[in-house]
Amino acid sequence: MEEFFRKYTTAFDVFDAEKIASFYRLPCAISDADGVQTFIDRAALLEKFSSNCEAMRSFGYLQAEFNILDEQQLGLGKVAITIGWRIKTVNSNIDFRTLYICHQIEHTWYIFSANVYEGSFSSTQADK
Repeated sequence: MEEFFRKYTTAFDVFDAEKIASFYRLPCAISDADGVQTFIDRAALLEKFSSNCEAMRSFGYLQAEFNILDEQQLGLGKVAITIGWRIKTVNSNIDFRTLYICHQIEHTWYIFSANVYEGSFSSTQADK
């Protein structure tokens, strides 16, 4: 999963909405600053990430770092992963966490749901 999220992070770092959307399976659900949304078609998912990329550019996004904090198998080809994110911007760092449910379909991993919430980059407050 480390490599999967490395590629996912790279897609954000280059503002590639098409590539970001390709990491998600349909249907999927995302709960973030935009609210709780479900997606059943690729066009809507692409529109969401295009909008996110524009917002990221406007607040001075530079790059992201991730830290896998927990990984739990949910059965064959399903995993829950908690990631600490650190977004570097021109003015500051923004830390938060995301709980991802990922599904493996024909040997390829996809995000089925993403739930963004407040939290630190690491599992200890000293690293925050």
